Amino acid sequence: MDKKLFLQPFVLFVLLMIFSSPIAGASAPENASSVITENRWLERDGQKIYGKLFLPEETDAPLPLVILSHGLGSDHRIMEPYAESFAENGFAAFVFDYIGGSEESMSDGNMTGMSVLTEAEDLSCILESFRSDSRFSEDEIFLFGGSQGGFISAYAAGKHPDEIAGLVLLYPAFNLQDICRKLVSDADEIPDSVVIGEHTVGSLYIRDMLTFDIYEVLRQYPGPVLLFHGTADPYVPLEYTQRAGQVLADARVVIIEGAEHGFDGEDRNRVEREAVAFVQEIIMEIGPDVRAAA
Repeated sequence: MDKKLFLQPFVLFVLLMIFSSPIAGASAPENASSVITENRWLERDGQKIYGKLFLPEETDAPLPLVILSHGLGSDHRIMEPYAESFAENGFAAFVFDYIGGSEESMSDGNMTGMSVLTEAEDLSCILESFRSDSRFSEDEIFLFGGSQGGFISAYAAGKHPDEIAGLVLLYPAFNLQDICRKLVSDADEIPDSVVIGEHTVGSLYIRDMLTFDIYEVLRQYPGPVLLFHGTADPYVPLEYTQRAGQVLADARVVIIEGAEHGFDGEDRNRVEREAVAFVQEIIMEIGPDVRAAA
């Protein structure tokens, strides 16, 4: 569902320079911390998951943690600017590639063996790993996802409601189940593969997608949720996010006029600012006593 991200080294360098410059960095406070990164490998059922951890250079543990999920056919790089923004503001942030999540994934697997439920297992594995790491506050773990990554993050929060302090969802692809229903008229006759957007997925993807209702899962999460959606999104109609805002117990929907499926420029700066403020507000409500006991 995401626009495919093909970044040549020079283009990536230019983007990183832009987002670290004073002009484009207007969303970051003047006292933003320096950021360091660590490559990190995890394993689920014998398959490797690649990730990259962003950390503020100077801070005291345990740290609040934001786990960022990419969309269908994308990879960890699309979430790096958001992760860097969180780290500049004193949080740990983890980006990663889902197993079989895209053609460019650094993790194992392939897209025809992936489904939303296998990706949910990946995210559960990541949650378990970080919850046992003393560098991070287990009471201050947040999920952040775009498109299908938003779908997976919301699903994980519904399945692990006591483990997630808050959710930030960008143009979450809650329409995926309707897309799958239209592709398959008979659940007993699912083809070996189908094309969704520009990506070929296997029968497991369709089969798993038809086993639950994402909006019923959303009802199980009582925590705060911040949702962003553009009015010009060509892939996910705004109505799906608006419905999520009505179903969730504590949700705020931010509609960005003219934005498409993926945020750039000032739209992305705005999302970074508001997402950081949202997480900071939740941490203040959690309180220092809970954090000190983590």
